[in-house]
Amino acid sequence: MMEHKILEVFLANQWLTIPIFIILVIGFTLFWFGGLMAALTALGNSRWVWGLSSIVLGPITGLPYALIYKEASYAKSLMIKGLICLLAGLVLSLVAWAIT
Repeated sequence: MMEHKILEVFLANQWLTIPIFIILVIGFTLFWFGGLMAALTALGNSRWVWGLSSIVLGPITGLPYALIYKEASYAKSLMIKGLICLLAGLVLSLVAWAIT
């Protein structure tokens, strides 16, 4: 029964939910790709623990690495842009949920 209600809300507000979903996917992709870039940077600089853990955990360990070491500035910028998109998508989804 709950699935039908969610589907009704989605179909009634497609103009709002589809762009929010696209923003969330872009944010998640940038965040995860930034974590993998941090892993490649760490491996290139012979920081094996950081590199291997960033390959496995992605941005969970990639963001602290990028914040600590200056050579990972590109990875840091990707992850920060991804976080901004994720947070914007979450805020927009909360606003959309509040108005429907």
